Amino acid sequence: MLITCRYVLRLRATWFAPAMLFWLAMVTVCPGHDGPDAIVSWVFAESFVDNHTIRAQQGPDLAMHGSPKLELVGESSILRLDGRDDFLQSNVSWKETMVSLPKQSLTIACWVSVDQTQPNGGIVSALQDNGGEETGWVLGYNESTFTFGLSSQGANDGDGVMTYLGGSTPIEAGKWYHLVATYDGEGMQLWVDGKLDGESKVQRGAVLYPAEARLALGAYLDDNEQFLHHGRIGSVTIYDVAAKQKWIEHDFEHQAAWAAMAPKKDASLDFKFLVKPYLQFGTHDSMRVLCELSKAGQVTVEFGETSGFGQSRQAATEDGHLHAALLDGLTAETGYYYQVVIKELDSIQEFRSELLSFQTASPPNRPFSFTVIADTQGNPEVNGKLATMAWALRPNFLVLPGDLVDDGTQKNQWIHEFFDSMNPLISRVPLFPVLGNHERNADHYYRYMDLPPPEYYYSFRYGNAVFFMLDSNKKLGPDSEQYIWLEAQLEAIRAEESSGKSDIVWKFACFHHPIYSSDENDYGDLWKGKSSWGDLRLRPLTALFDRYGVDVVWNGHIHSYERTWPLRDGEASSPAGTTYMVTGGGGGGLEQAGPIRPWFQNNVRRGHHFVFVAINGRVLELKSFDLEGRLFDTTTIQKQ
Repeated sequence: MLITCRYVLRLRATWFAPAMLFWLAMVTVCPGHDGPDAIVSWVFAESFVDNHTIRAQQGPDLAMHGSPKLELVGESSILRLDGRDDFLQSNVSWKETMVSLPKQSLTIACWVSVDQTQPNGGIVSALQDNGGEETGWVLGYNESTFTFGLSSQGANDGDGVMTYLGGSTPIEAGKWYHLVATYDGEGMQLWVDGKLDGESKVQRGAVLYPAEARLALGAYLDDNEQFLHHGRIGSVTIYDVAAKQKWIEHDFEHQAAWAAMAPKKDASLDFKFLVKPYLQFGTHDSMRVLCELSKAGQVTVEFGETSGFGQSRQAATEDGHLHAALLDGLTAETGYYYQVVIKELDSIQEFRSELLSFQTASPPNRPFSFTVIADTQGNPEVNGKLATMAWALRPNFLVLPGDLVDDGTQKNQWIHEFFDSMNPLISRVPLFPVLGNHERNADHYYRYMDLPPPEYYYSFRYGNAVFFMLDSNKKLGPDSEQYIWLEAQLEAIRAEESSGKSDIVWKFACFHHPIYSSDENDYGDLWKGKSSWGDLRLRPLTALFDRYGVDVVWNGHIHSYERTWPLRDGEASSPAGTTYMVTGGGGGGLEQAGPIRPWFQNNVRRGHHFVFVAINGRVLELKSFDLEGRLFDTTTIQKQ
């Protein structure tokens, strides 16, 4: 079979008119070999880029996200992606995209270089991998080798279990590789630089596609995960038949000089902290220290009651990048200094974080304080300023009622927006968060947070207070898992109180969506009609809060500030009752209270802010500060 030699045209940044391109494609042929005809093909020459769209030679056009850049390699044009914001996806619906995708057999061929490996790297993908649903396919890589994942209708009766075929060729940063993934309905193969690198016979039958997905380039992309490629892509072509060995070898040989090029590494990826050290789940005798590295390495935390340290702990890691160390055997209410030491694998050179400090939790008979900041999403300038001002008041810990980032599937938002901006605070005090709707229940949240299982709900004690941290994205009605757990926790504390053995004076709850809110349009348009005055799904929780004497509930979601009177049995019953607070001013786009004042409202304010809470025995002082550090609300609760 003779096929046109598309690769010169596909990779070269030419300025030929379309007619000339067509003529060259017709007259330029490669030597005879067995091979398929493309059903999807993209080129990265400037002549194919139009208004942030890459026009396809075959198949759907690609919409750019972020700022992918065109670069020249010799005379050929390639695409560089930064691993933070850059990726591309089909600009038509999934139904229209499916028309172009292979059904029975497939071949994916590309030239790629990887600047930074990761557990779920994606070059090109069309998949969903959510819990029990593993459908579609992805050509990508892990921390060390290239991978090819695929799900079929014939394997295990089409139960949607994907096979991830791993290669054996180690990935060298910045080096060009020619990849080919094939599936013929009976087996998968992965080829690297013209040589078979791995194969599997587990999958069989037609490709099992998800009901809804996105065809993505430069990303492992599904509903709740987004792992972006950091490196270069020279070409991607998809076929609806499985290529044979002869064609694969020829396709590599046609451009083998690329594989022989010296690696071109991204200098920004020198060994360093990708996420600087931060603290989680501090107790009276322990503290968790976490960090993430740009490359796989080893992490040791040195610590002690002086800067001379005297103790150290080796951090645990699953992927060599994200590390967590448990510092235990500590003394309550004691200041400690710590420094994180990192060392790249197979290297003797080490690097150190700045000298940092933390304090273990206070015993029940001692005063303590904490700060509350919610909805830090997408505004590192604002939440960074709030974090710095909050740290100036020296709280013992931070409570964050959800929406840490704007889109939890985007790793760059966690790294470059949340952790970078919040570091002045969370490197010195532990972070106790809950999930918001913007986290999208993404794996990044569970990866970065080191909390008691199942992590989306948990409790902790600090001083003479207990905190119940819930996920209001999930069910919270009387028959739900979280409600039953919360009721049991509260009942256990009541039993402690009845026996006279309880140190708990204050009970707090934290979840994202507010039970009470006067927001102008989230719970009904108050400029035109009526409101439900908050999330009615969660209103049944008030029965528990009333019965067991929960003192304060902290929420976010609404990007403003609101504090209720103490409420009990659906009435304002000062001084006894539960105070409900919306503290969603951490950085999200500001929202406005409606024109009608509800009966439960004590104070409301539009503006970015944080809350500072100080407790001494049976006295709680609450102070709220705006973005300029001005006190705009304060109240004192005297426990009866």
